[in-house]
Amino acid sequence: MADQLITAGVEASAIVPEIWSSRFYDVLLAELPFNQSISRDYEGEISDLGDIVNVSTVPEFSDAIELAEGARNDADAVTVTKQQLTINKRLVKDFIVTKRAQLQSLPMMDKLREHAVYAIMKKMQSLIIADIVPSAAAPDHDIAFTSGTTLALADILAGKQLLDDANVSEANRKMISGTAQYNDLFNISGFTSRDYIPAGSPLTSGSIQTPVLGFEPMMTSELGNVSYLFHPEFMTMAIQDNLNIEVFNLGSDGKRANRVNVDLLFGLKQLGDTRVVKIS
Repeated sequence: MADQLITAGVEASAIVPEIWSSRFYDVLLAELPFNQSISRDYEGEISDLGDIVNVSTVPEFSDAIELAEGARNDADAVTVTKQQLTINKRLVKDFIVTKRAQLQSLPMMDKLREHAVYAIMKKMQSLIIADIVPSAAAPDHDIAFTSGTTLALADILAGKQLLDDANVSEANRKMISGTAQYNDLFNISGFTSRDYIPAGSPLTSGSIQTPVLGFEPMMTSELGNVSYLFHPEFMTMAIQDNLNIEVFNLGSDGKRANRVNVDLLFGLKQLGDTRVVKIS
């Protein structure tokens, strides 16, 4: 009689233990650079009471005139305008975990809360992107790539000149692009050559850590073939009710479970359409 084998896959399968790792294999999450790249200058003024911040703008006077000796000059005047930042957006993400699931499964509450918070931050960025409307008046701030969907030096220079012509501050300018356009920067030799960068090696690190024509470059896969060049003050955001995480025992409703509610109350307003350029 031939030898009979006891294999792990058949005969001993009932006693081969399984091990569940306490380490989760994380999903890949998109970068959310817009959330930290727009102004939050008025947030402190809405932190206590109220749902609207009135943002006033005092326009510049017309050019001064040269006055002849002994001549009289008429006083000038300007009209103050206002825009309203309204706190009217509440983002929420809730989930319920039964007590049995909490007792019998690996600890997962921290990871679930982490993903709930990310869902809110991701929605916030999508709202910011949806609210961006560059000036359509001449010169148009919504321009096309010079070649297909490739971000070239000429495109960045065109966007820079539009902001320069609008007298937008040079300090703290941002450039957020889709992944394809961000990687197009590596084909612009001047931006990756050691002759032009103060430190580091973009071709080695795979990231550009120094400004590009005065813009801090960032990317997100949440954009398509689009690049935005802007100053943070073109849009403002104010969070009135900070990110709130509450846990509720559902026993009073007869459910043996805990409900976790995550929410955020904030407002969003584009204040200036000439301080942003869209290239697509």
